Amino acid sequence: MNDQRTVTIIGAGIVGLCCARTLQRRGRSVTVIDHGEPGRGTSYGNAGILSAGSVLPEGHPGLWKRLPGLLLDRTGPLTFRPGYLPQMLPWLLRFMANTTPGRVEEISKALASIVLPGVQHYVDLLDDVPADQVPIRRQGCLYLYPRPRDVAAAEPDNAARKRRGVAVEILGPDEVRQLIPAIGPDMAGGALATQSGHATSPLALSQLLAAQIEAAGGVFVRARADGFTIGADGPSHVRTDQGDIAVEDVVIAAGAFSKPLAAALGNRVPLDTERGYHMMLPQPEIEVRVPMLISSLGFGVTPMSDGLRLAGTVEFGGLKAAPNYARADILLAHAKRLFPGLKDKGAERWMGHRPSMPDSLPVISRSSRFDRVFYAFGHGHLGLSLGAVTGRMIADLVQDRPSDIDATPFRASRF
Repeated sequence: MNDQRTVTIIGAGIVGLCCARTLQRRGRSVTVIDHGEPGRGTSYGNAGILSAGSVLPEGHPGLWKRLPGLLLDRTGPLTFRPGYLPQMLPWLLRFMANTTPGRVEEISKALASIVLPGVQHYVDLLDDVPADQVPIRRQGCLYLYPRPRDVAAAEPDNAARKRRGVAVEILGPDEVRQLIPAIGPDMAGGALATQSGHATSPLALSQLLAAQIEAAGGVFVRARADGFTIGADGPSHVRTDQGDIAVEDVVIAAGAFSKPLAAALGNRVPLDTERGYHMMLPQPEIEVRVPMLISSLGFGVTPMSDGLRLAGTVEFGGLKAAPNYARADILLAHAKRLFPGLKDKGAERWMGHRPSMPDSLPVISRSSRFDRVFYAFGHGHLGLSLGAVTGRMIADLVQDRPSDIDATPFRASRF
């Protein structure tokens, strides 16, 4: 009987779509509820990188010493909306508590368990689609170091990546220039994470999954979920702005908007949003062969089917404040210094909400209160990277199947 219940997924971003498609391929009927079109939310505007090298948490030992300087640098990778700081303080204190050496080591091990197989899970999930129709390329990801001090600062991180099983090739300046001929004089070296990949269009990837789901009988409902009617053994209906919808099994994959839904179902989680920006350049007039991450500047550069995407920075300002597109302009200024020939004709700016947990680990878990409720949110900077592997883990939980990934570090009850 368990395998006959319909699964309702709240959220049609990349994580929700991967959950729905994985469950569907295992024989479940699925309904996906979202107020927008599939993949048009935060999943639309990310950097597009499937980052096998992201096995390190956002916080690290000694960060507290650098935090004041980061906040005072108006062109730096981190900023707060002043009025939001009091509301953000509890999250920030939890974040800092997770920067001790011992805790960083634990988090890194947990991240490696889901990040390293991330690209392969997409390959498995999309193995019924002709390869030339899958908008994913496996060309690696270059960590770019503009200054000699960036090379030195990255040595511990790259050593940690190698300990976790990440394939990393350290490149000198000449090797980087061979890979990225358009690079300017500000370049001291790089590290190529060869197992990484990227989506040539994050939106196209989401739309491909949505089309597969719909073709196989999945149902999409355009509605905004705002609560539940609770029965004897869990939610019987999800309340939406389009009326109540009957549910059996439920997956919460609503990204940065998951917190109140999880609270209504028994788990209060310290989820907040890191507002990220991108600048899309349809006619960059330079060639970039592989995606890049410039950690010291807090952004990525990704070649896509419709141009070059600059994406990144962190702004803490909540879900309601208007975008500050000066943050996107900073990305362009940085990129023009790195690539002197870069052109910005027709550039488009965008802002989205990363769903972030203070320990840099997503919530991939059964509800602490209801056996028929499951959580798949809080992926921070790694939503695209972890979409397919999250789908597999959620499907294992829904079906009570053993998994080759230990889900303990990602349980909702850890807080």
